[in-house]
Amino acid sequence: MSSTSTTTATVDVASGHYTQLDGLRGAAILMVIVFHFALMHTGFRGADPGFFLQLAQVGWMGVDLFFVLSGFLITGILSSTRTQKHYFRNFLGRRFLRIWPLYYLSLLLLLVVMPLVMTKVPTELAGMQGKQAWFWLYATNWLFALEGGFSRTSGGYFWSLAVEEQFYLVWPFVVYALTDRSLLRVSVGLLCVSLISRVLLSNFGVGTGTLYNMTFTHLDGLAVGSCLSICLRSPALTARVTRALPWAAAAALAGLLAVRLADHHFFFWGRHMAEYGYTLIVVLFGALLVRVARGQTTQGLNRLLTTRFMTLCGKYSYALYLVHVPVASVVFPVMYRALRNHLPLIGYDGAFLVAAFAAFAVSWALAAASWFLIEKRILTLKRYFDSSAAPTVRHAPMPRPLET
Repeated sequence: MSSTSTTTATVDVASGHYTQLDGLRGAAILMVIVFHFALMHTGFRGADPGFFLQLAQVGWMGVDLFFVLSGFLITGILSSTRTQKHYFRNFLGRRFLRIWPLYYLSLLLLLVVMPLVMTKVPTELAGMQGKQAWFWLYATNWLFALEGGFSRTSGGYFWSLAVEEQFYLVWPFVVYALTDRSLLRVSVGLLCVSLISRVLLSNFGVGTGTLYNMTFTHLDGLAVGSCLSICLRSPALTARVTRALPWAAAAALAGLLAVRLADHHFFFWGRHMAEYGYTLIVVLFGALLVRVARGQTTQGLNRLLTTRFMTLCGKYSYALYLVHVPVASVVFPVMYRALRNHLPLIGYDGAFLVAAFAAFAVSWALAAASWFLIEKRILTLKRYFDSSAAPTVRHAPMPRPLET
């Protein structure tokens, strides 16, 4: 029996743009938004939050899905271009154009413009102002690590952007200096460092809020994404990964269920989640990413990830991430006040849902405006940092049926 399956088909992310990965990025931002909006619900952290709020507890994992995607895509691009002229200039220039303008515009509005025009600066905003150097320097994750979590200073959602920026500044030099084989070893090593560091530090009494925020204790997703990017460039390693990941994913899922039983919830601040859960989560996401990148998802999932809504969520994900928390902090109180007289009819949960949909609609409108008025225009400057032909836009290849 012969076959033409895609078992050993490789994936080169530098030579193509896969719409399914946009959909996966869209899923990540929706998870994060659901989690942050659910934090506004009075029963979210209660003893019996109900099924839907318990489901929302996993939304924070969307950040780790972002990390896996970043490690996968960035390592793939760097590995494919490391021998080209102006390697460092092109990569860093393109990254800065994608990230810095919107990031610093957000800080400018939050920390400079709003305090100037507001008659009374909210306590949360004043707290950020007093520690704004951490935000301007992309070091907020270390601020929250020192403070043991997000309860003392607002703007906690900036922590992941700081981790990614630190990765972008260091990783090009690592990739340039190493072969793919050595880079794979380093990536596996970083995964082990993150896991072992959390277990050891937790047993020495370091709090879970600190473990969540420190760069070297939260490299799991970036490391797994990097490993997979390297493996999928090699037919032999692709075959091994394809065989091993289903078993690894099943073991990771079983491990997460054990973590849930031990911590009694799925929040990131649970001790067992902090020690082992982050690694288990990115193994699951890594398995999903491989199937998506190689076109091996079910028809239903493939259709979902390629719907216009999901791909647009992926396209607008950066702006959505930056605006949805400030928007929610304004829209939720306004909507609750507007619906106060209707509470006997719709109840608290009904008012919460209306407020959540309104906050999402405003966030979406701002993100779309950001894309068309700011991001899209700035990204045209990438042509000055282009070392190769622009990648084509395509769907991930679908697996061929076995032939007998």
